[in-house]
This record gives sequence, C-alpha cells and structure tokens, in this order.
Amino acid sequence: MMKNWDEGELERFIRENKDKFNKYPPHQDHAQHFLKKLTTKFKEVIDIMPYLAKAGIVTVLIFIISFFLWKAYLCPPLTRISFKYWKVEHNYKSQINRNIRMNYRYITKPDEKEEFDSELQKFDEAYKVLKQKLKEDPSEDNIANMLRFYKDKILTLQENAQYHQYRNPGRE
Repeated sequence: MMKNWDEGELERFIRENKDKFNKYPPHQDHAQHFLKKLTTKFKEVIDIMPYLAKAGIVTVLIFIISFFLWKAYLCPPLTRISFKYWKVEHNYKSQINRNIRMNYRYITKPDEKEEFDSELQKFDEAYKVLKQKLKEDPSEDNIANMLRFYKDKILTLQENAQYHQYRNPGRE
C-alpha cells in the first residue's frame, strides 16, 4: 500500500531527489497513469452522489407517505373540515379535562362523586351524538352545535368546581 503524503512531505521529497527526477525521465505513460489515478479518486467521490440522491428521495417519499397516512387515518376527521375548528376543539377539550380534574380534586363525598360521574356520563352521551352528527354532516349548524356544547360543558364544569371548592375549602 502506498503512503499518502501531505503537501510538505511531498515537496521535501521532490527537492531532495531533484537530481534523480532530472536524470531519470518519467515513463511515457506516466501522465496517463497519473490522470487515471486522479479520475478514479474523483470517481470515488462522485460515486457516492447517487446513493445520497436515493437516500434523499426515499426520505422525501417516506415523509409524503406518512403525511398522507396521518391525514387519512390518524388525524381527527374534522381536521378535514377546518384546521381552525380542530385547534378550537383541541383547546376546548383541554379546558374540559382540566376542569374535570379540578372537580375531582374538590369532591370529597362519595354521593357527590356519584352525582358528578352521572353528569359526566350524560355529557359523554350527548358528545357522542353530536360528534356523530358532525361526522355525517359537517354543516355550519352542526359545527356551531358542537362548539356550543363545548362552551356549555366548560361553564357547567367551572360552576361545579366553584361549588365544590366553596363546600370543601381545605382541598386545594
């Protein structure tokens, strides 16, 4: 295996052996041999380009396919109606979940918990009906009904939390 010399070593070697270079001329095919080595070196660098291009294409294809799979199967169906609706719905759901946790924090009596659970059950049933209607017919009226339902549920949960907090002030 041939040693790879850096620029300084190569220059020093040529200066030290200058008389030999002048005395013994290179072979006739030296320039062609040198050019061949140079092109193979560049070819090694260029040969990697198709692999990089293929990897880039595969990455882009995976991204596009995953986006379409997410859009078709995983994203909420109403996102197709409006991304703005989806953001509002997500905000309402997080407020509802926060208020439910707050209510459970303040409820101390088993009968209050039972009453609250039955109220949540009614909310869930109404939610399923409205969600199904909205899925079947994403009209403006059904969207408005769904948003109104979320607002009403949030208000009811906030009122319940205030009521239970007032009755059980030590639970914070």
